[in-house]
Amino acid sequence: MNLDYQVCFQRNIGFFSREEQQRLKEAKVVVAGVGGVGGIEAATLAKMGLGELVVFDPGVFDEPDMNRQLGATVSNIGRNKAVATAEMLREINPFMKLTALDQAPTDDAELDRLLAGAAVAIDAIDYLGFDYKVKFAQAVRRAGLLNFTAPISGVGTTMLVLDPAGMTLEELYNAPADPAQWPHHRLPLAQMLGPDRFGDLVRDMDEGRRPYLSNCAGIAMLNGGLVATEIALLITGKRLRTELVIAPEAIYVDLLRREFKTVNVKEEHPHAE
Repeated sequence: MNLDYQVCFQRNIGFFSREEQQRLKEAKVVVAGVGGVGGIEAATLAKMGLGELVVFDPGVFDEPDMNRQLGATVSNIGRNKAVATAEMLREINPFMKLTALDQAPTDDAELDRLLAGAAVAIDAIDYLGFDYKVKFAQAVRRAGLLNFTAPISGVGTTMLVLDPAGMTLEELYNAPADPAQWPHHRLPLAQMLGPDRFGDLVRDMDEGRRPYLSNCAGIAMLNGGLVATEIALLITGKRLRTELVIAPEAIYVDLLRREFKTVNVKEEHPHAE
């Protein structure tokens, strides 16, 4: 089928000007992890007419992913997340240049190459993969890029943006000084998600009563829209970089309590472990 980019994304015009849409068409975003939030963020950017995506994820879809992960369909169970998600992304936006890797790049030079020319990066790496989160964040910082990350729980999400000239991911997540301890470091979820906001959902995982952090499809979809829209606004120039909320401040949205506000995750729980 011979499709036309301008026709496919014409409903964007009005909110975005044609010049702003062209900026999206020329922009590149790198997404590390395409599970519960990364896959939806990538798909939303593709729907907006983004010009280039790099996605990678070594994981495979399994049955518990089906309640929230966009690529977790019956036919994709047991398949690599990046490969399966890439097929979906090509159907969404056939004009987009797409690189999909079924392994997480560990070589610094390869990460630098993948990040070269990108507008921003998204860290959607699992909570338990802290050592790789640091490796990716350091590469993003070397590239001088903003690093978007947004954990979800229940019906809420917290969007954080790391500035390459500001707080590091290690500082944000209270990382041990010794890198050898990073593979075993548990993210301070009480700090990031807030027990006052998410209550027992966080405590149950932190204290071992439940081996996972409870969440649902609605908040995963909201998260994808929140992060992808903020990135699109930034790329098009509708959101100035000086207007971004930068870590340790974060945008917090809770659909149950109907809250939308800015919070400082370090001031609320400065000593969270």
